[in-house]
Amino acid sequence: MNAPLPEPDIDARILDVEHRLMAREARLHAGVEGLTGQLRHRLQPRKLLLPVGGALLAVAALLALRRRPHAEPATPRPTGALRNIPWLRLLGLAWPLLPERWRGRVSPAAASSFVTLGLPLVETLLGTHRAEPLATVAEVDLAQLSGRWFVVGELKAHGAPALQPPEFGLLPRDDGRLDLLERRVDGNGTHGSEALVEPVPGGHGARLRISHWPEALRWLPLAWLEHGVLHVDPTYDEALIGSTGRDALWLLSRRPTLVAQRRQTLVQLARDRGFAVEKLRFYDAG
Repeated sequence: MNAPLPEPDIDARILDVEHRLMAREARLHAGVEGLTGQLRHRLQPRKLLLPVGGALLAVAALLALRRRPHAEPATPRPTGALRNIPWLRLLGLAWPLLPERWRGRVSPAAASSFVTLGLPLVETLLGTHRAEPLATVAEVDLAQLSGRWFVVGELKAHGAPALQPPEFGLLPRDDGRLDLLERRVDGNGTHGSEALVEPVPGGHGARLRISHWPEALRWLPLAWLEHGVLHVDPTYDEALIGSTGRDALWLLSRRPTLVAQRRQTLVQLARDRGFAVEKLRFYDAG
């Protein structure tokens, strides 16, 4: 009969546990040091220079495009079918397919900044050019322009089609600006919105800046869009107002309808100014 194995010495058991705890602590310590090293590597100033600098340059370029005097927003260049292919966005989608050794040379922060800010900016600069300045009437009396207007036709329409001509209300303010109140009725009910209109200095009332943004954010250049009064009759009974980017246009009348001949005249004037009048949405029966 075999003799029973001796019980392991209590001191040996304690020593074994201590060795395991020390080995575990060493592994944890090595992991923490590795993570700290990675963070330091990622947060080095020279590593942050590219993404932060790229973001700042992109924002500065956008602000410069908005603030440049007498510059008109961009319109597409009709330079053939190749221009319509979103090469830059395809490049962004192809990033995960690049070899690992190539992607490893670029920090994730830099790649994210380039895709988020750089690609849209470069795509805009390469694919567009400044439009011709928008010709407006010589002078507009904002006091006579104020009041109630009906939108008998518009180029930039959002949401469901209106069931009746939308209404604009231009209310003068004591500071020389105007409040723009809009009311439209569609299949989903009645909707209203407000905006602030101010004359562009030196524009003699024919150039207006409009902002739908909250008052606290109107100090931002992107909060304002410039528009021009393309036509207003001597009695201020009809008007044509469009954005300098040719992407918004309103045919206005003091009455819900506009005589067909007058409507055609205003449409032709807008066509001559470079607006895509074939996309106009009409609400009157003129």
